[in-house]
Amino acid sequence: MAYQISAGIEVSFEGTTWYKLTDHNRQPIKIVFEVIEKTNRMADGTLRRYVIARKHKISTSWQMLPSKTAETVDGNKAGAWMQSFYEANVFVPIYVKIINAQIVTPSAEKEQPQEDTYYGSSFDMTRTKTPDTYITYITNFDYEVVKRNNKYDLVNINIEFTEV
Repeated sequence: MAYQISAGIEVSFEGTTWYKLTDHNRQPIKIVFEVIEKTNRMADGTLRRYVIARKHKISTSWQMLPSKTAETVDGNKAGAWMQSFYEANVFVPIYVKIINAQIVTPSAEKEQPQEDTYYGSSFDMTRTKTPDTYITYITNFDYEVVKRNNKYDLVNINIEFTEV
């Protein structure tokens, strides 16, 4: 028996209605931390570091993705929907939810995480951990039609979200 894993990317306009992007031929989700800081060397040789913020860049891609949602293996939003979503929301902030396996020890505590605090998925309903949600802009979107047939196109998509 096969089970669908609760993992992936969801997007929203206002943070209440979520649209799950398909996992059909999705490549790994890459989350990069960008530290905004000011670093100065003092007169006595010591280093001062002022961290202003830590922002996230989330990127992923799909290869040979059907453009029609009905043609994906999981029935989630496909290529044409993603392109329309990008064109309608390229200059406005959107919400992005990442659903993945996580360690739930708060980062403010300077402790090593305990093994039993690791959840198999952040959507594990028996736990209290919520998925990571970010307010972002879509900073990169590439849409390439690879193959065509009479029902739908197969496309390659690259997308990048940058936290506000």
